[in-house]
Amino acid sequence: MFEDEAAFRQDPTTYRSWYRRGARCWVPTYGRRNTQHIYGTVSVPDGQFSYHFAETCNASTHQDFLTMLLRKFHRQKIFLVEDNAKYHKNPEMRSWFEAHQKEIEPWFLPPYSPEFNPMEPVWGYTRRQGTHNRFFPSVAELINSIKTVFCHIQHHPDDIRGYLAAAA
Repeated sequence: MFEDEAAFRQDPTTYRSWYRRGARCWVPTYGRRNTQHIYGTVSVPDGQFSYHFAETCNASTHQDFLTMLLRKFHRQKIFLVEDNAKYHKNPEMRSWFEAHQKEIEPWFLPPYSPEFNPMEPVWGYTRRQGTHNRFFPSVAELINSIKTVFCHIQHHPDDIRGYLAAAA
């Protein structure tokens, strides 16, 4: 499984759209920068997707997410491919991985190589389908939009299978 973290903000992001030549894309905003932090994993090659919302990304919330994964996949060992975020390798995480070495084994991508992690394009897909060019009057509406895209991915993994082909 490939793991990554992402942050989605309430203020709008503009992306490619169809507009009359010379016209500009305009999306209203309150100027709020409420951020939703999300952990996600995708399994290669079947496209099984799991996610977890967190207040922030640190060793403690990372352990919470991994504990959720262990419960979900309790019958099989997880080979977890991660980037080199500082808290992925801190002493607290190292001891957590040692305590759970029968259930989960971490593997680390080379430094500065997000192109090797298929979770990165899944985040891009989520932004294009759920958050770009949209106004979210409340954090709840932002979360609902993100969860709608995640639910679609979980029920239709073929939509992201192309992103996983490079990692397989």
